[in-house]
Amino acid sequence: MAAATSGMVLVTAASRVSGYLRDKVVAALLGAGTVSDAFITGFRIPNMFRALLAEGSLTAAFVPTLVAQRSAGDEARTREFVRAMTAALLLLLPWLVVAGILATPWLVALLAPAFAQDPGKFELTVRLTRLMFPYLGLISLAALAQGVLNAADRFLLPAATPIALNLAIVAGTSTTVWLLDGRWEWLAAGVLAGGFAQYALQARACRRLGQPLLPGRGALRHPGVRRVLSLMVPGIPALGIYQLTLVISTRFASTAGNGAVTCLYNASRLNELVYGMVVVQLTTAVLPMLASERAASPERARETLAFAIRLLSFVTLPATAFAVAAARPLVGVLFGGGAYTAAAVTATAGALLWYSAGLPFLAATKLLASASYAWQDTRLPVVASAVNLAVFYGLGKPLLAAFGIAGVAAAASAGQAANCVLLGVGNGLAGRLPPLRSVLLGVGRHLLGAGLAGLAVAVMGARLHVGVETSARGLGLLALLGVVAVGVYLAVLVALRAPEWRELRSLMRRAGKP
Repeated sequence: MAAATSGMVLVTAASRVSGYLRDKVVAALLGAGTVSDAFITGFRIPNMFRALLAEGSLTAAFVPTLVAQRSAGDEARTREFVRAMTAALLLLLPWLVVAGILATPWLVALLAPAFAQDPGKFELTVRLTRLMFPYLGLISLAALAQGVLNAADRFLLPAATPIALNLAIVAGTSTTVWLLDGRWEWLAAGVLAGGFAQYALQARACRRLGQPLLPGRGALRHPGVRRVLSLMVPGIPALGIYQLTLVISTRFASTAGNGAVTCLYNASRLNELVYGMVVVQLTTAVLPMLASERAASPERARETLAFAIRLLSFVTLPATAFAVAAARPLVGVLFGGGAYTAAAVTATAGALLWYSAGLPFLAATKLLASASYAWQDTRLPVVASAVNLAVFYGLGKPLLAAFGIAGVAAAASAGQAANCVLLGVGNGLAGRLPPLRSVLLGVGRHLLGAGLAGLAVAVMGARLHVGVETSARGLGLLALLGVVAVGVYLAVLVALRAPEWRELRSLMRRAGKP
């Protein structure tokens, strides 16, 4: 499990670094205001459909169907299926994109109703959204290509292609501000160029693999295509609940003042760094392991789940402590400066603090949902997600009124906590969880070490005066705080003779061998 997780960390880290570079350039050049709110909201709309349809239910339904076709050993039939699927997407996607473009004013009003109070801001958001909506078609074709590559055990290129999108957005934003004198419609050009690059890079790899993405006969009549479309439907509700959470977050933020959408978005992106680089990779590795082990030995599967829980807490608890203790210097050094003001830094830091508090629950939720899927229980994750949404919506309005966008982040973390508890209780009653004694001691050690590391960072950060803008001095001081946090945390684990320290040292030794 650790080997499978670490194998993709380098590519994922590069992708996340390029994502940070994208967000930093947008923040520095656009600040937190009308244009950035319009751009982020406009980009979020086709991205929601991407997550719901393209990289969500489509990938989940297409890959198993393609694997089943390949296992039959008939390459000609496999190519026929891929070409029929390509034809089906080329037939359906234009209608979906056109419908989205026509419905854009209603979609913007759904996500950001408060923008209507500023006609210029609302019109800019609608214009940018319409220009960026074809990205949905490009990324859907890219998702098809990713499925073809993943079914052939090719994972590296699909994981790396978001770098092309991020760099294209950086180029588009820079060109718009520096060369086109603020003609904001050209911000969409970077998004479209990035989407095309994601598709083109993977389509070329598919052609070299012998599975070109060319339209073929059958389209909607092909039995494989019909099976994919039928399998997509059950997966949409769970994904839809998460997308509703994003919609509600944006709606709440849009009422909190100009720039609030941007600040909340940046806080969420920072919180996703650890989640994307570690949690997603770990749960991706653990799901097939749990599924195969459950069939052979449920007890072995529970032992694997216990190790995964300890490994998650080993990473997420200190990350949470560091982000909570150093929220303002972290945001200031990474986003501050340029058009991103000190007020924007303060607002983003408040949201980051509360998002970070929910990171352990978010990680545990992802892992416990994987356990449910391994035991072929798809109902519990949907019910838990619905409870998450209800808690978030119920707390969002009062906390927003009391604390601004920090209240939105706190409500989101409370929803994740409720989700985690329900998944834990449900899986526990079903007998899928390991004994508490196998995880409590390890989690307790991690909690103690993380708490002391966070305290050390808070005390040192108050003395260092890191600042609220990007600078070499700020980056150096932030790195120093990180070294202190890691040092204190590992020292506590060594003092407590935690086995995770020995496991980490063993992994590092093996990684250093040729």
